[in-house]
Amino acid sequence: MKQLHKRMGWQGIWQVLEHWHQGHIGAQEACRWLGICRSRLYTLKTAWLDAWSRGEKNDAWLYKREGFTQRLSSEARGFLEEELRYMKEESPYFKGHYNFAFLAEQCQKLFNKKYHRNSIRRFAIREGWFNPSTDKTGKARIRFETGAIGILWQHDSSHHVWLPHTKRMDVLVLTEDDHSRKVVGGLLVPRDTSWHNLAVARGSIEQYGCPLAYYTDNHQIFSGQTEEYTQFSRALAAVNIELKLAPKATPEAKGKIEKRFDYFQRRLPYLCERYRIRNLTKANELLQDVIHTYNTQHVHAETRQIPDERWQQALKEGRTYLHDVPEKTPLDIIFALHYERAVKKDGTIMFCGKFWKIPHAPIYSKVTVVLRPPISRRPHAELYVMYKGSTLAHFVLAQERLEHPDC
Repeated sequence: MKQLHKRMGWQGIWQVLEHWHQGHIGAQEACRWLGICRSRLYTLKTAWLDAWSRGEKNDAWLYKREGFTQRLSSEARGFLEEELRYMKEESPYFKGHYNFAFLAEQCQKLFNKKYHRNSIRRFAIREGWFNPSTDKTGKARIRFETGAIGILWQHDSSHHVWLPHTKRMDVLVLTEDDHSRKVVGGLLVPRDTSWHNLAVARGSIEQYGCPLAYYTDNHQIFSGQTEEYTQFSRALAAVNIELKLAPKATPEAKGKIEKRFDYFQRRLPYLCERYRIRNLTKANELLQDVIHTYNTQHVHAETRQIPDERWQQALKEGRTYLHDVPEKTPLDIIFALHYERAVKKDGTIMFCGKFWKIPHAPIYSKVTVVLRPPISRRPHAELYVMYKGSTLAHFVLAQERLEHPDC
């Protein structure tokens, strides 16, 4: 069958869409008149409504090309030849796996021209690098969408071989704003622990402010089975953020964040393998670059907007529920690991298999041990012992290593 614009003039298509929009005919009859499927009908209606709202009654809406520059430059062709050859012949971990959307993004970054992924795909087919086959990857179901930024942040982690040359499973901890789809926090870590999740949450809150709620799964880091609060929920509650848990055994309830992991799994491991990256420090530098590209350039398939633009639009229209962290809030203490311990008769407490002498400690009372594990810019661990908001003791552990499951 010929293409729609070759079978029917734009005026006739306009009239059919107008009759359908006004309720004179149904969607099924409109599809029959136009000779198209239902999904194509709704795509046309979106373009038609956009032209109708601007008062532009012409054929431009029917032939809109989304602003892509389709002709490949000689520099882009050379780059694609090299990358496709590597993907097909040399890559030890991704041989035969092609990601044309990713290659289009790379071309845009390198040559400042926007190419559609199908242009890259057709080039690969034409040059003999790719033989088309059916993609059997399933689609994740998308849950409801909030109407403003800061109402809900989805937070989750993904175990994956992010650094293929290491052949080990690392963890990507990620946080995404539900409305804009903007990634507000991300970190590659060796293990999925309370401390690493707290570190990502703190970084997101310090940079963007506090949302109304976090949305997570029922992992033990977020859902305590024996205690009222987990480390994560306690820290959020201290800065007036609610923790919402997804229904158990329903991964589709976190469709947005699951799709985001799919986006990063199709890009980050390939880049780490391509540039021979074997440590998390360098991998995290690449991760931040991929996050920046996603936030500032990626057009989301559902919203049809770039996440940063959607975020800024919501800010401009006053659709934000983000609130600042209260002044003088001790984030170093809040976003650390807290444990209760009883003070013994000799003024000591037991923590991590060791006795710690606490000056002026109230005997037989409960104190809070605050543990701050080491990080890259602070290579030593710290212990605070607190009682009713006051610090009784502070220990800097420069040489010792505390083995703790939450670190």
